[in-house]
Amino acid sequence: MSLTRPRSRNLGAGLIGLVDDFMNWLLYGYETWLVALLKGVPLFLYVYFLLTYVPNYVYYGVTQYIPFLKFSPDVGFIVAQGVGGTNFLVLIVLALWTQAARGRRGFGWSLVRILDFLQMLFVYLLLIPLLAFNMAGGTFVPVTGQNPFPLQAVGFGTLVAGLGAASLVYLYFEFRRVTRREAQQAAARSAAFEAG
Repeated sequence: MSLTRPRSRNLGAGLIGLVDDFMNWLLYGYETWLVALLKGVPLFLYVYFLLTYVPNYVYYGVTQYIPFLKFSPDVGFIVAQGVGGTNFLVLIVLALWTQAARGRRGFGWSLVRILDFLQMLFVYLLLIPLLAFNMAGGTFVPVTGQNPFPLQAVGFGTLVAGLGAASLVYLYFEFRRVTRREAQQAAARSAAFEAG
């Protein structure tokens, strides 16, 4: 049976249906090792970002960069740990609601998959390039005399963003290939049943 539904004549509804079908396949369908890799590595980096980068940003924000706060390092550490714990709970909720949406249709379940898709776009096109930019020496909070946007950091971040976009294109074509094959198999089974 095909994973895709009939195309809608409304462009917006058709696009939402396409995203819903794509995420149904990506989250719950058959996958090759390359698809699993393109899912697993960004997921790991997303978890890493939420549990390490975000609390670190919060710590420096509340202790140094937000003028009206300027907490002590101890208070900043407590605040950062609270943010990290909250982010851990957010990850658990994301995992539970994604699993709960498996095989279910309806507005709420489609909304869950669409939110997962938007998070995926964020990770592939913004988060991973940001991590690459930082790794190559770029920063949005430079110290005195530091060049915040060195050429190698901007170039590496841009290259990684391009690779993220290419990964999304590959996943789309793999989705089309798999669903086309499943539709052909379903049509063949239906024809054999009617002939028998």
